[in-house]
Amino acid sequence: MVQISRTFRVAGQRSKDQALTGTKLGFLQQLRSADARLGELAHRLSVSAPVATRTVEALEAEGMVERRTDPGDARALLISITEPGRRQLEESESRAVHQFAQSLDDWTPAEADQAIRILQRLNGHLIEVLQTPDSTRRMPAGTCATTDSGNEHNG
Repeated sequence: MVQISRTFRVAGQRSKDQALTGTKLGFLQQLRSADARLGELAHRLSVSAPVATRTVEALEAEGMVERRTDPGDARALLISITEPGRRQLEESESRAVHQFAQSLDDWTPAEADQAIRILQRLNGHLIEVLQTPDSTRRMPAGTCATTDSGNEHNG
C-alpha cells in the first residue's frame, strides 16, 4: 500500500501539467457530489482547519471552487466545486488512470479484473474506516485491537 501510494504521488509530482495533487485533489473529490462547509471538509479529509482554509483559498484563487451562503444557515458558507474545477478533477483522474493502465500493460485481462475487484473492495473498507468512529467500527472475526486502556479486544 505504501509503495503504491508513493508511486502515484511521485508520478503526479513528475507530471508537469498535473496541477492537482494531495489535499487539493481530495477537496475536489469530496465536493464532486455535494457542497460542504469548510469544517466538514477538514474533518472528512483529516486535516487541520488552517490547512483546509489555505487549500480552499488556493482552489478559489484558481477558480476551481467558490464559496456561497448556506441556504439553511445564512451565517455559514458552503464550498462548491465550479465547472472548471470539475474539468480539472476529471482530467487529473484520467491522467492517473492512464498512468496506472500503462503500468499494467503486461497483465492479462483476468489479472487486471481481479486487481480492480480487490482494490475496489479495499477502497470501500478504507472509506468505512475513515468514516466510522473507533468505538463503533466493526472488526472481522479473529482480529485483535488494542482498546484505549491498552487491553486487547477480540472482534
